[in-house]
Amino acid sequence: MRKESLLQFAQDIAKQAGDSTKSFFKTDLHISRKSDESPVTEADIHAEKLLRELISEHYPDHGIIGEEFEEKNPTDGCLFQWVVDPIDGTKSFIHGIPLYTTLIALLYDGKPSIGVIYNPILNELTSACVGVGAFYNQRRIAVSEEASLSKAWLQVTDPTDLLRRYPDSGAELISSVGFTRTWADGHGYALLARGEADIMIDPIVNLWDVACLHPIITEAGGRITDLSGNPGLGTSALAANPALHGKVLELFNKNEYYV
Repeated sequence: MRKESLLQFAQDIAKQAGDSTKSFFKTDLHISRKSDESPVTEADIHAEKLLRELISEHYPDHGIIGEEFEEKNPTDGCLFQWVVDPIDGTKSFIHGIPLYTTLIALLYDGKPSIGVIYNPILNELTSACVGVGAFYNQRRIAVSEEASLSKAWLQVTDPTDLLRRYPDSGAELISSVGFTRTWADGHGYALLARGEADIMIDPIVNLWDVACLHPIITEAGGRITDLSGNPGLGTSALAANPALHGKVLELFNKNEYYV
């Protein structure tokens, strides 16, 4: 399979699933709670079902891992695994904030090779394929070159959660950077890859949150690890341009943290 064809397919299904959520946006939603108390809406369910149908139709032997349903074709013996999050930022979606995204990743032999972040309300498609490049609406992109923490733009999905889990490091980072903004989720990583933000942090993530980020950030010239510096698919995420990543990582690893 050609990388470019798989990337195009990932872009297409992200747009189809993301666009399907627009008819639910800013409507009277039925909201239920999952076992971890996180919210889920009929839009999440509808979009993930659509993604699974599209993937199964075109690539029936591929595996699928998603936020809302059980895994299809477990990883044993399956080289290709799609990882999907139909609505990343469900809380933003519920409250009518137009910064939620649809996330798509393709793992090959357990490693992310393709990633897509699509914002259907703003019509922003940020995507990448390892060895091909990173793109914003088909235009090549790169991370910023900002090297000073005091001038850096920090994105954090939930600052209160960051400060609860990393009280010392989180407070020091926020006080050290030039700007801190929220409403991030996948949107924040897209901004980072496009050079519109300099640092993005999530103190806790799931596979469907983080898998698509690795190709996008690295192909845009950035670095992404967990908050301990491990480069694999971890349970936290720190993404930044190369000049800032090490500085932020050093700050977090010098302080004791709590979870």
